[in-house]
Amino acid sequence: MSDATIHIRGERPGDEDAIHTVNCRGFRRPSESHLVDNVRTYCPTFDRRYSVVAWADEEIAGHVLFTPVSARLMGETVSALVVGPVVVAPEYRRRGIGGRMLGFGHDLGRRDGFQVAFLAGIPSYYPRYGYQACFGFGKITIDADRLPAHTQELQAWHVRPADIPWLMERHRVEWEDVDFACVRGSALGEWTMPGVDAAIWRASDGRRAAYTLATSRKSLHMLLADDVAQAREVLANVRPQELSMHPSGWLARHVIDDAWGVAQASRSDAAMACELQAGALQPYLRALEAGERPPGLSNWLLPFVLC
Repeated sequence: MSDATIHIRGERPGDEDAIHTVNCRGFRRPSESHLVDNVRTYCPTFDRRYSVVAWADEEIAGHVLFTPVSARLMGETVSALVVGPVVVAPEYRRRGIGGRMLGFGHDLGRRDGFQVAFLAGIPSYYPRYGYQACFGFGKITIDADRLPAHTQELQAWHVRPADIPWLMERHRVEWEDVDFACVRGSALGEWTMPGVDAAIWRASDGRRAAYTLATSRKSLHMLLADDVAQAREVLANVRPQELSMHPSGWLARHVIDDAWGVAQASRSDAAMACELQAGALQPYLRALEAGERPPGLSNWLLPFVLC
């Protein structure tokens, strides 16, 4: 094993089982393996070239998944790579393999014109590969006891293809000024998938009130709506205690009332980004340090919500 030659390349057909195995072994749980499988299945931007594997002769030694996305940065849409999971098999650690896989993906991204890569990871590890803490987390805290009582009964419907144009527009409005927010497109798998609690809430007349993406009974990952009163009706029906959303979004600015809700953004050492094109991050970093913009927030793609 110690004398094995390490070869880094993109995923090929037939690698799936080995990638599943190394993620299970490396993380000592199956969650990250399922994440990779779900990205392959439900993310239309998945590209095998960016699913980077390290082979030690005939044995897999590591894997890094780079998922191409469109993301918001300083009011513009940029080409970006979401990085993770990153794993090296236990017996191959401390040999620089993780760094080599990251470098392989970065070089590929630079060649293809991607501007930034970003991740949530271990602050002591990723800065040596060009990452710096520069965004964080958003949270809307709800005092459910102070929410007004609901005035109508809403029904939760499954997400259907006919809902997607509305979802795309509401998503655009909600996240257009939130740095590092991922832009979602027209594939159904970008809005709902097995294991994800995604719903379209409808009034008695069938009109859409909101889309919700829940991570637990008390927490919403996202709420999209186009009407203030109907959005508040959904909150009154669901009565969450927390939403993973940003103070720069439509919901925080138009729906949340100071009497029962508080929106905050905080920087995190674990939320890091790396420039792939020179200067791509600099305007944002300057605005962040000057206090002209709050820390951004990634509204992670659906497979990442489950992990």
